[in-house]
Amino acid sequence: MAVSGTFNFNLDIDEIIQEASEMVGGEQILGHEPASARRSINLMLKDWQNRGIMLWTTAVTLVTVSTSVTSYDLSSNILDVMELVVNRDNVDLQAQRITFEEYLLVPRKGQTGRASQWTIKRNRDNPTISLWPIPENTTDVLKIETIRELEDVNQSAIQNADIPKYFLPPLTCGLSYYLGMKRPGVPDTRVAMLKQNYEELLQRAMEENRQRSSMYIRPRLRWY
Repeated sequence: MAVSGTFNFNLDIDEIIQEASEMVGGEQILGHEPASARRSINLMLKDWQNRGIMLWTTAVTLVTVSTSVTSYDLSSNILDVMELVVNRDNVDLQAQRITFEEYLLVPRKGQTGRASQWTIKRNRDNPTISLWPIPENTTDVLKIETIRELEDVNQSAIQNADIPKYFLPPLTCGLSYYLGMKRPGVPDTRVAMLKQNYEELLQRAMEENRQRSSMYIRPRLRWY
């Protein structure tokens, strides 16, 4: 049996909207629907990032420290930080993440040395990383594993969503659910069915979107 031998299947935003619209039924509102659908896609992508870490949005950002500088602003498209290591003389040394409340309780925030602890303040715009002790040189490099936002969907033609192809099924079915809630004449039973299908497909994709390595859980013990 002959097969294609290609792996190029993908859907641009216009095709995703068309496929989702065919799933919904009801009365189409052609003039307004593409803009409404793009808005729904962007809202859905934001919701996905509230549900877990999208592996393709992680990257390592390098920041060279400055002597006695306490805090460093990250890009506005950074959501959070997973890990931070301090590279000194080509050796990576892990720093420990602490809560912002724990950082506030540090008595001597001006102490200098190799940074061994860090915290992040997730502001409305730029997240800020604070180090302790504060850098004693200008040669240490912070290797920061960051999580960025998913890119916006702002046009229908010749644009793909910022997702791997295995997330196309939940994106398409999720859009049909979002459109079904807004489109006149769609029965509640159909909206409920679309929602159930969407959640099942998204769960499968989220389970696929994982690190394939052994995990070890170590309790964090403290003595008072």
